Order: sequence, then structure tokens, then C-alpha cells
Amino acid sequence: MTGTDTTVSSTTPIVAGSLTGIHVYPVKSCRGIGLDRVEVTSRGPAGDRMFQVIDSDARPITQRQAPRLATVQPTLVDGGLRLEAGGRPAIEIASPSANDTTAMSLLGASVEAADAGAGAAGWFSELLGAPVQLVAITDGSEHRVPFPDAEMQVGWADGASVLVVNSASLEWLNDRADEPFGMDRFRPNFTVDADAWVEDTWRDLSVGPARLGVGLAWPRCAIPQIDQVDGSRHRQPARVLKAHRWCSDASSAHPALRPILEGNALFGIACSVSEPSVTVTIGDDVIVHRTGHRIIDAPPVSYTH
Repeated sequence: MTGTDTTVSSTTPIVAGSLTGIHVYPVKSCRGIGLDRVEVTSRGPAGDRMFQVIDSDARPITQRQAPRLATVQPTLVDGGLRLEAGGRPAIEIASPSANDTTAMSLLGASVEAADAGAGAAGWFSELLGAPVQLVAITDGSEHRVPFPDAEMQVGWADGASVLVVNSASLEWLNDRADEPFGMDRFRPNFTVDADAWVEDTWRDLSVGPARLGVGLAWPRCAIPQIDQVDGSRHRQPARVLKAHRWCSDASSAHPALRPILEGNALFGIACSVSEPSVTVTIGDDVIVHRTGHRIIDAPPVSYTH
């Protein structure tokens, strides 16, 4: 598929759909938590990817190397997190407030962070069978990732403050796949209900009172092949994404984005936060203020919202 779509850019605001799902992932690569509402901060949804597991060289460990992280269920408690996994004894950890170490981000940045303590390190080390540590982003941490024409402040997210997906697009893929998969495989923050694949054209939108800028259609790694309940690996959705959502030519994209788009399957949109410190709620309208050209062609059939 190539970037030859002739979608006309528009600056006329339209109500494109509604917000049907909110998820945050307190520990990077562990299970998410569904919410009815969430504050949107400059880093993204409050509490999202504020902790991550690192190895003895301070490098992040994700489901790519350790799919068993998918079995870890965090729960938000006063002042911290409760962690459970597969019948193992649960542990509660306090959110540290002062940076006392450094850790690497997935993109290789060195970030000042806070050690979450020996108890958390021991719990994850036993789970994964290797010495690891749990570290947290604090108010004093600076983790910025490149975005077209700007930088974004994030927690431990790979490259965007907010990931938005469309439930109709997931349905389209499932109808063409040889085994079912859920939206949890894509680990989104906001799930919206709109016409299938229309999100490819969004460039500037509001989800309730939160104004978001769209930087790119999101290239997918191997994590969507991992079942987010038991950590098992599957063939889908990689096969159906490769068949219908493969980007072989991103010449219409921002030059800095072409290397990460070409040779990857695209699903969802990566967004920056333009207006932080607002609260979004399930049922909020999704208003698109500006559209643009698609990076890859639209699939031939869409479902109507």
C-alpha cells in the first residue's frame, strides 16, 4: 500500500464519533486499567506508563523480551500501586517522589527516575527469573520524545503522549483474520467509535475538552501478537495487518517519520496534548478540527458509524 490516497484536507470541524474506552497502563508492558474518566496531563492520561521494569544495565524490559509481563495486573491504590500476577502473592508499592537513579527509555534516552524499592525489584525478579528493577517517572523527570515539529513530554511511553484507536477499524480487521483478537492487544489510551479507518485522516481533534494533535499513524511492533491475559504468542493480528495495513511508501509523510513508517503495519494514531489539565469522560464527543492526506490507502470497504 502506498501514500497515494487523494483525501482532501479540511479545516471544518465535525463530530466524528464518541469516546468509548479509556485505559492507562501504570507499568509499561503490564496490563491496563479501564477507567470511566481520566485527567489528561502534558504527559498524557494521568498515571499512564509511569513505571517501567529495567534490567541490570538500566535498559527497559517489555513484552517483546518478557511476554510474562502481560500477566501482571496493576491496581491503583492510595499513594501507589497493587500488583498481582497469576496467583502469586500480591504486593503494594508506594509511588516514589524523588529521583535517585537513571534509566534508559526504549528510544535510548537517559532519564532521571526513582527506584521503586527492593520489594518491587524482588517481586518482578522472581516473576521474570532474572534480576530486574522497577523505576518510576516523577514530577522532576524529563523524558521528551521527538514529534513532528516539536517534542512531547511523556512517561515511559515509546513515542506519544496519547494513543487513539477506532473500534470499527478493529472490527474490520477481525472480519478478515483467521483468529480473533481484542483491542487490548494494541494497548490504546482512548478507543473511539467512528467510521472505520477515518482516523487515518485526522490531524487535529478534541476528545471532550482535551485537544490533541496527531503526529502519525502508529507503526505496530510484535506486542499485538501477545495475548494480554496469559502472555501466549499468536500469528494474528500480524498477518491481517500485513495484508491490509502495510506501509511500503511513506513519501507523503514528514521526512523524519518515513524511516519508522515504511516497512511497518499501521494501526491507531499517535497524539500530542495541546490543552492539558482537563478531564475526559466516556461518552465525550470526538470532534475533528483538521484532516489531511492518508499515509496509506484506505481499505476498500468501511463500516458506517
